[in-house]
Amino acid sequence: MKACNLVIILDDTYDNYGTYEELEIFTEAVQKWSISCLDMLPEYMKPIYQELLDVHKEAEDFLEKTGKTYRSYYTKEMVKEYTRNLLIEAKWANERYIPTVEEHMSVTLVTCAYAMIITKCYVHGDDSVTEDTFKWVSTYPPIVKASCLILRLMDDMATHKEEQERNHVASSVECYMKQYGLSEEQTHELFTKLVEDSWKVINQESLRPTEVPRSLLMPPINLARVCDVLYARGDDYNHAGIEMISHIKSLLVNPLSV
Repeated sequence: MKACNLVIILDDTYDNYGTYEELEIFTEAVQKWSISCLDMLPEYMKPIYQELLDVHKEAEDFLEKTGKTYRSYYTKEMVKEYTRNLLIEAKWANERYIPTVEEHMSVTLVTCAYAMIITKCYVHGDDSVTEDTFKWVSTYPPIVKASCLILRLMDDMATHKEEQERNHVASSVECYMKQYGLSEEQTHELFTKLVEDSWKVINQESLRPTEVPRSLLMPPINLARVCDVLYARGDDYNHAGIEMISHIKSLLVNPLSV
């Protein structure tokens, strides 16, 4: 949960709060991953950076007892990759640059953060999780890439209008419209088809022989399912509707019936 909260905080910092110059400094600090970098950061960024180090140190201390500290290495590398690509997005937003679809996807399939979250799902996994599992995720195999694409497209369809009212990086919707001369409606139709195709990839990858134990396919599958809960009826992530509020109450508030 701490790790997921940090993803949200980092995303908001790069999207809404940091200047480009501040984000360059923060990204450099993440790449160095050292408490000595704390003094180089603006005051409001210091607690974020400190928490980032502390959360991973806590996990590393636990993993050291079981001889699995390699898992911490891969999660750190994913965080580093995530912030590098968030900085690219910030540069695009700062320059009002609309990238090509290919440029956009190469960056935003990383910044959707699903591959990083999937990696974190494996950190405290049992012995079915090996170093090869982490190497597998880092290559964005088809099932992971499909899960990332579902989030990217469904998120952008639901949020792009509101995001473009502020200085936000161009979404995949704007990129497709510009590159292919499509209307917004045509782009949404295309994205719906691409989401359906991505689910076909997930289904195919779930049925064929896999490089990792089948149980380890559940994080990318379940994260793809989350997209329907968050975005099938609009932007329930930022503006929770009645159904989303009901889900939250069922999970966190209402007692289970026995």
